[in-house]
Amino acid sequence: MDRRVKKAIQDATSRGCEHVLNDLATALAGSQAVIARPLNEIQRLASSDKQGYATYYQLTDAEVRLPDGDEWNSLRRITDEALFPGYKDKIRFAALTLDGVGLSNYGDCSITLREHMIRHRTSVFEENTALFMKRHKVSIPDVAARIQGYRATWDDRVKVCIAKLAPKLTPALQATDHPRILLNQGATSDDDEFVEAHIFGSITARTIERVVVTAAKGRKSILRALSQQLMKVGAVLETR
Repeated sequence: MDRRVKKAIQDATSRGCEHVLNDLATALAGSQAVIARPLNEIQRLASSDKQGYATYYQLTDAEVRLPDGDEWNSLRRITDEALFPGYKDKIRFAALTLDGVGLSNYGDCSITLREHMIRHRTSVFEENTALFMKRHKVSIPDVAARIQGYRATWDDRVKVCIAKLAPKLTPALQATDHPRILLNQGATSDDDEFVEAHIFGSITARTIERVVVTAAKGRKSILRALSQQLMKVGAVLETR
């Protein structure tokens, strides 16, 4: 990772982007983990602090949800077992954000998680792990070696971001561009560009710092009730 970061800094500097990179790094130090989900999932979580955010594997194992049964499902299972051997069912996936908005392909409600409740159990990866495995044609025996330099602890998340984003910077980049550089919404989930966060263990309403709703039209009464529920656990609701 340090080698990749050094190379990225040298490249940015040679292109006259050193000040842009420094500004971005400062912003990235305040990045947070966000999970985008549909409104009904947020309502369920907010209804009681005994409600948990279940993983895909927990839902399918409990037969609450049927497996996707497509190529993506197979790739995801292989990838998760390789990266999280023996505990893939305990991992919740999130993305890094600078503006509280997550990946809209997964829902129009974005949950920002409280850093002090996840930092000790969260790692980050340069991109969607399954797509990384596919794009780089990583075989299972080579996983440990091939992901070196792409994965880090929560406290080192800025390094992952700099290694990935520095080549995309231009001298004209403004602070207002930072959120889009870190998380870029795609037409489909395959097109999303983001830094992935992997959170081990449970997530409940008490893990939520705020919820940002980007499609609030026609939901005024529902969102008012949701806001009151979130306030009970010290979380806030925003509409944009």
